[in-house]
Amino acid sequence: MPELWGVLNVTPDSFSDGGKYLERAAAVDHGLRLLQEGADVLDIGGESSRPAGRTYGEGFEQVPAAEEIRRVVPVVQVLAGQLGARVSIDTVKPEVAAAALAAGASVVNDVRCAEDPALAEAAAAKSADYVIMHNRGRGEVQSPNTDYGDVVEDVLTELLAAAERVERAGVPRASVWLDPGLGFAKTAAQSAVLLSSLGRFRKTGYRVLVGPSRKSFIAELAPNPGGEPPPADERLGGTAAAVAICAAARVDAVRVHDVFAMRQLIRVTQVVREAGGGER
Repeated sequence: MPELWGVLNVTPDSFSDGGKYLERAAAVDHGLRLLQEGADVLDIGGESSRPAGRTYGEGFEQVPAAEEIRRVVPVVQVLAGQLGARVSIDTVKPEVAAAALAAGASVVNDVRCAEDPALAEAAAAKSADYVIMHNRGRGEVQSPNTDYGDVVEDVLTELLAAAERVERAGVPRASVWLDPGLGFAKTAAQSAVLLSSLGRFRKTGYRVLVGPSRKSFIAELAPNPGGEPPPADERLGGTAAAVAICAAARVDAVRVHDVFAMRQLIRVTQVVREAGGGER
């Protein structure tokens, strides 16, 4: 069954929980809570990556590398360096990745689809794992980013090309993960198609991480009875449905905010599958 990667946003403006864990003490406490709830990895980010578009307006605000390091490194030092937690650093800046890896992180989570080889080189220098999330542009959910011939085929092709770049930079194939990038440069319908096609990603031989948690595509696919989209903290049911699909597809990890509920879901899925002799 998939690992649980708990989201820890050390930011003032992330789409779901921006500002709640900006201070070091609050971030460390939340990281500890996620671990107690069953998180296998803590995915720590110091810059929001929310895409521009109808839901989030102008999207994320870029943060100087020094400020991003100031936000995340003290948290990584405690959770990974002192407590030994597995930590992923969610960043697109090589200097931030290098600082977080030096502080104890062991994974780089790249939401820009390996556009900067220096980021992969920073991971390779520390023998870190590397997650490649599919993206176009800055993730804007609009044309031309959302113009696909076949969304599954195109995303796979672009991810595999990105994997080649990462491996040329020194990260071994066994350390590379693929993430289809739900909600980034994709409409809600396109994200749904990708969720229905996760087996195609598993067949690449790379480990697969999926991050559906609380994303706006859930609100679009399942609006409230009055027709309005549910806010981020009211998308637990849709997130659970997406995570159940991921578990059924046997992906390697899911990135979630609600670790306790998703662990329960995954555990029940696992027991039922085992009770049926592994039949699907």
